[in-house]
Amino acid sequence: MKTYILDPISEEALAYARKQLEIVTWNDPAIQVVSEAEAIIVRTYTIDKKMIDQMPKLRIIAKHGVGTDNIDISYAVSKGIIVTNTPKANSNSVAELIIGLILDCAHKITASHCACMQGLKKNQPMFLSGQEISGKRAGLIGIGHIGAIVGRRLQAGFDMQVLAYDPFLGKVATEAMGFAYTEEIEDIYRTCDVISISVPLNDQTRDMIQEAQLRMCKREAILVNASRGGIINEAALCRALSEHVIYGAAIDAFAAEPVPQDHELFRQFNFVGTPHNGANTRDALIQMGMAVVDEIVRVQKGRPTLTHVGYSI
Repeated sequence: MKTYILDPISEEALAYARKQLEIVTWNDPAIQVVSEAEAIIVRTYTIDKKMIDQMPKLRIIAKHGVGTDNIDISYAVSKGIIVTNTPKANSNSVAELIIGLILDCAHKITASHCACMQGLKKNQPMFLSGQEISGKRAGLIGIGHIGAIVGRRLQAGFDMQVLAYDPFLGKVATEAMGFAYTEEIEDIYRTCDVISISVPLNDQTRDMIQEAQLRMCKREAILVNASRGGIINEAALCRALSEHVIYGAAIDAFAAEPVPQDHELFRQFNFVGTPHNGANTRDALIQMGMAVVDEIVRVQKGRPTLTHVGYSI
């Protein structure tokens, strides 16, 4: 199948793709003319109705990653195009970043680094005093592959109690994972010391956390979002951090990306931001790249794909 790669992928995955498929790479001038594409591999490139209409031979959109909000899935499905993703390939990498961000906020690691660069008159200044997370309560909003890994590692590594909210998973499945379950998301805000968000961006989750939700939280709470931008209202979060409504926050996914250099959140001492970098590890890039190629090969051979986003098969 003639496959267009619209974003950079790992060299290992690219070499694998070239063995399996007819490839037009992302930096090839021919990428500007996509009418011959039968398959596309996409990371961040926007695949909207206009783009889809330029590819009359397209059979599969293979998302190199989990989130598919950059793809017009309903339109693709209406045209008979398969949309797949790689829901497990980057889970470890993103989960590790989330735990790193939690520790960064709790122990003011980035803030301490910046303070050292600016110059300090003495060690251990009180304004860099942090807090422990061991033995405290973590709240998971969303318990997919990533949320489950984060919960298990916070339990095992930091002896944290884990309270989880996921209306799609439910009480029985959640408790089978070893987590306490709540049917009320407000319980997460009111009782948890660390809150990690792992949900997709859709009409139900957009601006899900606004000023009212932030003011429910404990003053010692740390909030981390490494899923999708737009789930936390960034203006409300900025006010909450400025007024010390919560202890700290970290975001790996912003409403506007790449995140503007002058974003107001970066003026907050108790904030850490990263550029949607959770899945950007060598390990995850290889696994995601290999997985998307395998999905296209399955379509080429007339076999069902392992994942199918938008509707079930």
